[in-house]
Amino acid sequence: MGLSEFSQSPGDRAERVQIYIDGSNLYHALKTECGSTKLDYFRFSKLLANGRKLIRLNYYTATLDPTREPEPAKRHQKFLDSLRHVPYVSIKHRPLHYAKGLPLEKGVDILIATDMLTGALRNCYDTAILVSGDGDFVEVLEEIKRAGKQVENATFLSSRSDALINAADLFIGLTKEGLKDCFR
Repeated sequence: MGLSEFSQSPGDRAERVQIYIDGSNLYHALKTECGSTKLDYFRFSKLLANGRKLIRLNYYTATLDPTREPEPAKRHQKFLDSLRHVPYVSIKHRPLHYAKGLPLEKGVDILIATDMLTGALRNCYDTAILVSGDGDFVEVLEEIKRAGKQVENATFLSSRSDALINAADLFIGLTKEGLKDCFR
């Protein structure tokens, strides 16, 4: 379902929603598809919640080593500090690991998967919205549905995983046009 169609059919106001954002995945998709990463996460979360009760916006990322990459690490920390001002946000991160000088993200996906599954089992939400195109989350989505919860997947078509779309109850196709009111 396209973002414009999705936003034109508001959800049940009593439905509890939690959003799980794979920060790196969204960052790269925004950069490629929109030419800007300056997303207003409050507006973005309201768009995805679509009239439903937003319980929490969970943002996951890997942090840069300031001794290896001082300027990018400083910019990333400034972004995370600004994100902390968004209502109902939780930020979780793991440090980047470096192998042969190249940065590798380790442990972020497992944080997302654990939090999504734990939230379902503790009845913290009715619907989980995963903002990622990473097909590694397929089994987690299936397990959350077996726990009696609904799962939506929001990502750009260019970064989508067909298996992830098939595992979700609803696919929300993000577009530059659909997000135009969500940029700072």
